[in-house]
Amino acid sequence: MKRVFHFLCLLADFAVVSCVYDFHPDWQGQAGFVAIEGDILVGDTCRFDVRFSTDLEDPKNSGAPLTYVLRVEAGDGTVYPMQDSIVDLTSADISQEYRLVVEVLAPFRRTYASEWAPVQVTPPIDSLSWSVEADGSKLWVNVSTHSDGDVGYYRWSAAETWEYHATYYAEYYFSSATGTILEYEDGENTYFCWKSADHDDILLGSTKELLEDRLVNYGIISFAPEDRKVSYVYFVELTQTRLSEEGFRFWETVRNNSSNVGGLFSPEPSELRGNIVNVEDPDELVLGFISVSTRSRGRLFIENSKTLFSRWHGPSYGIEYPFPSDYWKYYGWQYRVGWWDVMVGAYSWLPGECVDCRFSGGTKERPWWWINDDK
Repeated sequence: MKRVFHFLCLLADFAVVSCVYDFHPDWQGQAGFVAIEGDILVGDTCRFDVRFSTDLEDPKNSGAPLTYVLRVEAGDGTVYPMQDSIVDLTSADISQEYRLVVEVLAPFRRTYASEWAPVQVTPPIDSLSWSVEADGSKLWVNVSTHSDGDVGYYRWSAAETWEYHATYYAEYYFSSATGTILEYEDGENTYFCWKSADHDDILLGSTKELLEDRLVNYGIISFAPEDRKVSYVYFVELTQTRLSEEGFRFWETVRNNSSNVGGLFSPEPSELRGNIVNVEDPDELVLGFISVSTRSRGRLFIENSKTLFSRWHGPSYGIEYPFPSDYWKYYGWQYRVGWWDVMVGAYSWLPGECVDCRFSGGTKERPWWWINDDK
C-alpha cells in the first residue's frame, strides 16, 4: 500500500512560495502518519505544516489537515506561540536551545515535540552564479559559501520566477463580449508572461569530504536546453540553512526515497524516523525533522541573451483561417486570433498556447523588481 507525504517549505521576501516533495515509501500494515514540516528559524519568522497522511486509496483524506496549536520553546523558558500561522522568532536568542511543541486538538488529541537542539548558525551565501557545461547539455545554478567551522551540512530551497514568451506575437484578439475581432492597443499583448513556482527538488550539500567548510561554485540546480524556464529570463531566490548531521541524513534519506518511483524502498521505517515524538507514546512513527538554524539568502538573474543556452522552441501548428461564422466555434476549441494575413485576406487563428502565453500557466503581472521593462 503506497502512501504519499507532502513536505512543504516556505520562502519569503519577494514572495512566499511553497515547494512540495512527494515522498512515496511502502509501509505495510500502517493506518496513517502525522507529518510535521518546517524549521525553527532563529532571527526570522517561520511556518509549520501539520497533516495526517493516509494511503492513496482514499485520496480525499490524503494529507488531511489537523486542528492544532503549536509553539516554539526556548531553553530559558521563553515561549513563542503561533499567531496567524506564523511563529515570530526575530528577537529570539541565538545562544539558546529550541524545540517545537504541537498540540493536536482534532480529530484526536495528542502532543508532539521535537528534540531540544542548539542553533545551527548558517553562513552567508558568498555568491550565486551560472555555468554551462562544455558540451552545452546543462546549465547550472551554482552556490558558493563558507564558514570557519568544521564540517558543514547544508540544505537549500529555491523560489523561481521566469519570463517566457508565446511563439507568435498576436496583434488582434477575439472579444467574447462583443463577438468581434479587435486590435490590441497601447502595448497590450499576450506575448510576455511571468510564472513563479518553488523548485521541488531536495537540494543538499556537505563539506564532509573536503579539507575546510567551503563550497565554491557548487552546482545545485540544472536545466536542459529545452527547459522553458531559461528560454528568456530566469530568476531564483535561494534560501540556505545549515543542518545538523542528523538532519542532513534525514533529508538525504527523503531525497533518495523521492528519487525512486514505485517498488520497495531499501530504508527501513526506523531509518526514516525524524526528531519528533508523541510525548505520550514515543513509539508512534512521526514524519518530519525540525531543524534549528538561522538562514541566509541569495538572488540571481540568468538571461538567455548572455548564456546563449536555450534551445526551446514553441509548439508548431498549422494556421487556420475560419469564416467569421465559425469564430465562436474556433474560440471554443481554444484557438485564438493572431494577425491579419494580407496574402490570404483573413485573420489567422492558432491554438491558444501559440499566441497567448497565459495558456501555459503564467500571468501578465510583471514583478515590480524585474530586470527589464517587458510588459
